[in-house]
Amino acid sequence: MDGVMNKPMLPAAVRFVEGMRKVFEDGVPEPECWEKCRDLLKELIADPEMKAHAQTWPVTGYNPETDRVGNLLFYEDPDYGFVINALIKKPGGYAMIHDHGKAWTIYGMLEGEERIVHYDAEEKGGQYDLSESHAEMCGPGDVDIVKPWLIHSEYAQDQKSIAVIVRSQRSGTFEQYRYFEDGGKTEIKGPEQIPFDLS
Repeated sequence: MDGVMNKPMLPAAVRFVEGMRKVFEDGVPEPECWEKCRDLLKELIADPEMKAHAQTWPVTGYNPETDRVGNLLFYEDPDYGFVINALIKKPGGYAMIHDHGKAWTIYGMLEGEERIVHYDAEEKGGQYDLSESHAEMCGPGDVDIVKPWLIHSEYAQDQKSIAVIVRSQRSGTFEQYRYFEDGGKTEIKGPEQIPFDLS
């Protein structure tokens, strides 16, 4: 494991990485691997040291200079490509309606509440008619599975929210899209990756 971990991390994060690497080493197929990742992520976001460390994480909102929001980047696996990110929203903050392309994402709430929405999109002459297919309030300990190409968004409530995110590959390395209320759709780069120490 020492050869993989290029910098120290919290013990719970090390256990998470070891567990995820085992999932990949064993060749667990999708979607079973998403469920295993969800179980591992539930353990990580319940860890008291992880919760305490999260109080040092900055809000990573929209940056007008890059036209992107930010994600803290804690870890990127050198062999299997999965990453551990965090997204911290201020009260009332929200994500644009978007997909993650071919990548899968497991999204765990560590603090605060968010309304998480999945959308269906019906294409009509190059325009996309969006409708909510699933919506629920998620709080600490809840984990959402975002399968490839699923259109979705998250809406923080009246307090800061902290989510820990596991992606099958780092944002910016795959094709993904943003969807607009007027029916438009455009390719995006995904969140800016901001390296952050999880030790």
